[in-house]
Amino acid sequence: MHFSRTQLLFVLILFIGISNHVLIMPHLLAAGKRDAWVCVLVSYAFLMFWGFILYLIMKKNQERLRLYEWIKMRAGGVISHFFISVIAAYIFAISAISFYDLIQSINIYFLPRTSSFVVMLPFLLLSAWSACSGLKSIVYVSAVLLPFVWMLGIFVALLTTSDKDYSYLFPILVDGYHPVVKGTIIILGGSADLLVLLLLQHHLKKSFTLFNIFVLITILVGLILGPTMGSLSSFGPAVSSGMRFPAFEQWRLITLGEYLSHVDFLAVFQLLSGEIIRVSLGLYLLADMVKGYSSTSKKKHVFAVSSLLLGLFPLIPLSDIWMQTIIGKYFYPAALICSVLISLALLIIGYLPIKKGIQHI
Repeated sequence: MHFSRTQLLFVLILFIGISNHVLIMPHLLAAGKRDAWVCVLVSYAFLMFWGFILYLIMKKNQERLRLYEWIKMRAGGVISHFFISVIAAYIFAISAISFYDLIQSINIYFLPRTSSFVVMLPFLLLSAWSACSGLKSIVYVSAVLLPFVWMLGIFVALLTTSDKDYSYLFPILVDGYHPVVKGTIIILGGSADLLVLLLLQHHLKKSFTLFNIFVLITILVGLILGPTMGSLSSFGPAVSSGMRFPAFEQWRLITLGEYLSHVDFLAVFQLLSGEIIRVSLGLYLLADMVKGYSSTSKKKHVFAVSSLLLGLFPLIPLSDIWMQTIIGKYFYPAALICSVLISLALLIIGYLPIKKGIQHI
């Protein structure tokens, strides 16, 4: 089944937006501190160029073949397997990190005495069911959820205006350019999710235009810039850089009248909306990538194993401080390097001639 560009943009905004809005925020603020919002602006220029590279790659796949088939026609099966394996490992990693982060946030703020298994199981079953139902269900759920998520974002931004002091954003570059470099690396590493565009191209009625990609990147950058400036102006760089969930903390500043002061339950709706799309689409993509070169039964095995591993990961007694250190210092820089190399390699492959004797699959 094929979908319109607008429908898949809704999915991508939720899929990547939850990472930009929640997952990378503590790492960005810890690295960039007062200059974190400057990092976002610097990253925007690099992301625009990256978006242009992805557009060139997609343009070379006019037939909108599966990524595996497209690479195989030009570079052979071995290279195709290699690229798909690397991308699949990345998709599983970001799904596992997102799932872990969700369980942690619920345990910290809402259900500290509840077993992680009890919190994990319903969400995993819901995500697995959504992924198993196919991309159609993920697209339709995204179309319903995104408007509400967006309205809640505007709601929290407006109602916390009186608590913000934008003088906290200045002066910039007091500590030199090093915080900006570190923060920019984290943003670009987190934005490696843009590679998902290449995995969804064969589901499109019409391929993404350069304008579509630039609009998507602009929206996603806005989803980083908003909470970054909001956190810095609300709590100051010293406090916000030490927060575990800075975007969520802004919800706790809202009061409606004299008696209603706890509306942070609305943040849970935002969090669950983004996470369910991110995890379910991750599971779907893992199975869908296998479908290109394997049997249906193997696709089911990949789906089952991926779901099981995702469920086991939050139950492992890991130190959250250790996890955040690994993600911030190693995962995001590694994701940036790998995604740049993959993008450049695919661009080169796009200019290779189709191998003789290979027909369009």
